[in-house]
Order: sequence, then C-alpha cells, then structure tokens
Amino acid sequence: MHAGALSQLLPPVVGVISGRLTTPPRRWLVVWCLLLVANGAISLALGLHKVNNLWVGYVFMPMTGAVALWALSLWHEPGTAQLALRLAIPLFVAVSAALTLRVEDAHAFSLVAAPFHGLVLLIAAIWTFILRSLGETTTLLRRDWFWAVAGLMLYAGTSAALEPVAWYLVSAARMDLLFLAINAKAGSDIVAFAVITWGVLCPVPPKSSGGSSSPPSSPWGSSSAPLASRW
Repeated sequence: MHAGALSQLLPPVVGVISGRLTTPPRRWLVVWCLLLVANGAISLALGLHKVNNLWVGYVFMPMTGAVALWALSLWHEPGTAQLALRLAIPLFVAVSAALTLRVEDAHAFSLVAAPFHGLVLLIAAIWTFILRSLGETTTLLRRDWFWAVAGLMLYAGTSAALEPVAWYLVSAARMDLLFLAINAKAGSDIVAFAVITWGVLCPVPPKSSGGSSSPPSSPWGSSSAPLASRW
C-alpha cells in the first residue's frame, strides 16, 4: 500500500532528474501527481494519529480531476476536443462538490462522488487516446501521450471501482477483503505510474507539434499503412 502511494512520486522525480518536463502536458501531469501525493501524505498523517482521514479524498477529488482534465486537453490541438475538455472542468468541479455535500458522508468511503470522478477521467482519457491514435502517422510507442494517457486510464478505472467496493466491504465487516482490495489497487497504481513515468522519459516531441502532434485533416492520417503498423 505504501509502495503504491510512493509510486505517485515517480513521474515528478524522474521528470526533474531527466530534464524532460519541457512541455505543458508533462508539467501539468506532474502537478496532478503532486496533488495525489499531498492527498496521500495528509491522509497518512491523520491516520497515524487515529483521526478519520476519508474526508481528505473528497477535498482533493475536484482539484485532481480538474488538473487531469486540463493536462489531457493539452494533448489536443486547439479545436473542438480541447475546448470540450476545458469546458467540462467547471461542470466537473460543480457536480463533484454537489455530490459530496448533498449525497456523501465525508467520513465514509464514497458511493457516488469517487465513481463519478473516476469515470469522468476514464472517459476523457479514452477519448483522448482514441483521437490521438487515429491522428498519428508514426509509431505510437514513441509518443509521451500514449504512455501517459494509458497510465491515466488504468488509474482512473481502478479508482472508480475501489471506493464503492470498499464501502460495501466495510458495511459487511469484511476487513480482510477490504485490505486485499486496497492492496490490489496499490499494485495497479504502481503499474499505472510506472507507465506514466515511461511516457515522461519519451523523447520530447518536435516543437512544430506544440503540446501534441498535430493530427491530419483525415482521421486516418495521410499514411496508407494500416493502423496496426503504427504500434
């Protein structure tokens, strides 16, 4: 569980050491990681003092979600997709706050707000992944967004599932299964942030592509090669 939390530091530390935090999407992705680290650190400090710490996640959810959506928007060229992600941020924050204040018990695991948070990020990441994949004419494995967005999808998907499962296990007094679920989530987080870190280590894209590679006018690109040949 502690290893899973520490894995969130991998992208910032490796990015600073390698000197490859030179593009806006990478820098905002690091901000997202640091917010997650702050969330974990505060929760750990409260937990060590036997103080309920579940409310901390409710406070950080709107912030981490907004930063993640902004980072994803930077991997799109200016246009409809980028604008849609940015317009979704205030709506996301408002709905997250409303669910927390009106539906949730801030001292218990989340039944609605956390799944909403995770699903929004998952959908946004999948959408970004598909649009960028269709727009690429070179190998995807050399693109930072490919690894970063893949890691974000893994993190968001498991986050959406964990809290309602944890709520049920607590209500059923199955603490053994709760710890198993939390550790399984920690294991997936280690993989997710290792994948994101690999994306940070990818070569910096050419300056002409901006924060991301510019997609061609046709969704299938200018290359006649099949999609699989770009992997």
